Amino acid sequence: MEEMLGFFVLVLTMVGLVGVTVWLCCFIVESLTKTRQRLKDPRYDALSKENKRLKGFLAEAEEENSRLREIYCSERIRHKTEAGRNAA
Repeated sequence: MEEMLGFFVLVLTMVGLVGVTVWLCCFIVESLTKTRQRLKDPRYDALSKENKRLKGFLAEAEEENSRLREIYCSERIRHKTEAGRNAA
């Protein structure tokens, strides 16, 4: 009886592993198929170009923000040193 139960547990474990493996393979194939369809979509090229344009715009805004931050920090330092001289 105990041997039969062990055998059934082993069979059930193997069926479960095969089921998970089949599910994973199907998921991967489905993902690849969807990706391929998305790449064939004519809107993809337009969205890709728009994405590149917006990344360039963001890079320019970050550069300007950095430059303005440097100016602001240098102004604060100048005001602090002038305030320190006036107090002395």
